[in-house]
Amino acid sequence: MIGCTCGVCTSTQPENKRRRCSLYVVTEGQHLVFDTPPDFRDQVLSFGVERVDAVFLTHAHADHVFGFDDVRRFSALQESHIPVHGSEETIRLMRKKFDYVDQGYNFESVPRVRFTEQTDAVAVGGATVTPLPVSHGKDTIYGFLIEGDGRRIGYIPDCNGIPQTTYALLTDMDAMILDGLRPKEHPTHFNIEQCVESLARIGAKKSFITHLTHNSEHHALQARLGEAVTVPWDGLRVML
Repeated sequence: MIGCTCGVCTSTQPENKRRRCSLYVVTEGQHLVFDTPPDFRDQVLSFGVERVDAVFLTHAHADHVFGFDDVRRFSALQESHIPVHGSEETIRLMRKKFDYVDQGYNFESVPRVRFTEQTDAVAVGGATVTPLPVSHGKDTIYGFLIEGDGRRIGYIPDCNGIPQTTYALLTDMDAMILDGLRPKEHPTHFNIEQCVESLARIGAKKSFITHLTHNSEHHALQARLGEAVTVPWDGLRVML
């Protein structure tokens, strides 16, 4: 947190250094990015990301999309348009926030993308990505179900409610990554207790809590959650 000197913010433990939420999935030979937060450039440089075949956006809040301009490097390297998927409202806001995108400039000047309003499952090569509608305050936004190589991953970084229709899609999960902002309740996010309860209901083989604030020290929270839920850290790689 800017201007904070708490034990987490001043920690020298690498697990307590938290950038904003983003997920990179490699499956079926495809390289998928979920959200492009303000830290996106730093993330892809730090962790050696060299290709992006498609981008999926949960919603258009600043902490999830304001690194979007750096998609330009991947469209330039690949000399192709990159599909960008999101809800109708998310794509409307992206076209407004990034109104210069795909306006006829060369590949190195702007991200060359194809904005696509997503309402159903999308195939990217042999992978399938299905939107998971959830509540985020008064808004409905997306998480995503990613299927490929015989595995199923759920990613919901922001929510304060999961409808039954979405829970019904989260069966036989190999991994589930879910919002658990802080110990105290929050009007637009699950708190840690709500996150853990929902992860238990989903019952994935591997469960992860994400979108943590500086209210939680990594090792203390991991000790509290035990083996049931993993507290991830920047750069964590999970092989399924």
